[in-house]
Amino acid sequence: MDTMTTEEQISAIQTERDDARQDLRDTLSEVNEKVERVEGEMRPDHMIESHAVGASLIAGALGFLFGSVVTNRGAGPVVIAALVGWAISKHGSNEPD
Repeated sequence: MDTMTTEEQISAIQTERDDARQDLRDTLSEVNEKVERVEGEMRPDHMIESHAVGASLIAGALGFLFGSVVTNRGAGPVVIAALVGWAISKHGSNEPD
C-alpha cells in the first residue's frame, strides 16, 4: 500500500496549489490579451476605418434626420465645419500604432 507521510501530503498539496495558480495566471493573461485586442477593434475610429460604407450610410441617415428636424439654414454648414474640424484634429493627433 502506498501511504504518504504528512510532509509528503503537504508537499503534494502545495505542488497542486502552485500548478493551479500558474494555470490561473496563464488564463488571466490570455483573457487580458483578448480584451485588449477586442478593445482596440471596438474603438470608434477603427470601426469607421474598417466599416467605411456602413459609417457613411449612418452618417447620411443622421444628416437626413438632422436636416429634416432643424429649420435653421445655417445649422448644416456649422455641423459640417465642426465635423471637418474634428476629423482634421484627429488626423493630426494620430499616434503611430
